[in-house]
Amino acid sequence: MTQLLANVFAVDLEPESYVSVEDGTPVRTGAHFVSELAGAAVGVWGAEVGHIGAVTTDEIFVILEGRAEITFEDTKETITAGPGDVVRLFAGQRNSWKTIDPIRKVSFYVPPAE
Repeated sequence: MTQLLANVFAVDLEPESYVSVEDGTPVRTGAHFVSELAGAAVGVWGAEVGHIGAVTTDEIFVILEGRAEITFEDTKETITAGPGDVVRLFAGQRNSWKTIDPIRKVSFYVPPAE
């Protein structure tokens, strides 16, 4: 048994169905669940260039590659995140992602209750 859970640069991402907040066209994104840790999930997420929106769960992530402008709709604050940046999202926060360069991140998050 190995303790290496995944090579996040090589892991295949399962396609998701985000659409552009600007024109409703599909934006290629993908995710891959890696493991669970103390009730939280660990996963990999990626997005091609585009502009999408969502409501978040509790999450902390690290950007591995790419760049995106993330706007928090409740405060109208916009940050630009890139490789090495760590970002905290809070459950229920509405945000939008404007991917500038294709992005890949590792996330530690609490899945929404079903």
